[in-house]
Amino acid sequence: MKKLYIYFLLVSALIFLLSFQNTRGNQLNTKERSEIIKLRSIDQNPNCLNINMAFFPQAPYADWALPYQEACEEASVLLTANSLKKFNLDLKSFDAELLKLIEWEKARFGDYLHTNVKHTEIMIREYFNLRTKIHKNPTFEDIASIIAKGNLIIAPFSGKLLDNPYFTNGGPRYHMLVIKGYNKEKQSIITHDVGTRRGADFVYSWDNIQESLHDWHNIDMKLGEKLIIEVSN
Repeated sequence: MKKLYIYFLLVSALIFLLSFQNTRGNQLNTKERSEIIKLRSIDQNPNCLNINMAFFPQAPYADWALPYQEACEEASVLLTANSLKKFNLDLKSFDAELLKLIEWEKARFGDYLHTNVKHTEIMIREYFNLRTKIHKNPTFEDIASIIAKGNLIIAPFSGKLLDNPYFTNGGPRYHMLVIKGYNKEKQSIITHDVGTRRGADFVYSWDNIQESLHDWHNIDMKLGEKLIIEVSN
């Protein structure tokens, strides 16, 4: 009877040990699966990405008189909508739609000059029924994350701080453009800069983007907030 009791204790101990090891193994497997998911998530955000989209400058026929001279905001919004809504505009239809957008803006806000981020967001939502999200003080990682989702960015700048050799008179006081890509290794931002006919896929350094990113300010553009508009369907 004593031997049977000892045998029972040994068997129970062995079952307990096997059960403990199996439980620990399951915990390790769960951790490994979490790491795999994490790695896959990181891999979905590549080091370099550039969204393919059509480009037209804010002066489609190189007429830089008004209203085209002050149409960077409207042109950036229209480019973004053309891509996300798949309008497939050509140069002639882009010009016609740009003028319609300017007339809508004058009716909605009373003016179209120097459209700030708040009014630009309203334009995107009401005219094109697109979704928006304003980001304050964005980091390079914020930009990359937005582009990696397939969304586009409209951003305001103190134009004279932008390093663009194709600007005349040192660049506009206030400017908007589309951000459509990035390069992590080079720490650069890829844009469609509507302020020049050479603006397709124009690359700015991240340092220059950070320095010149400012919303409209009546007195000093350098006092304008650092904001961007994420745009999506």
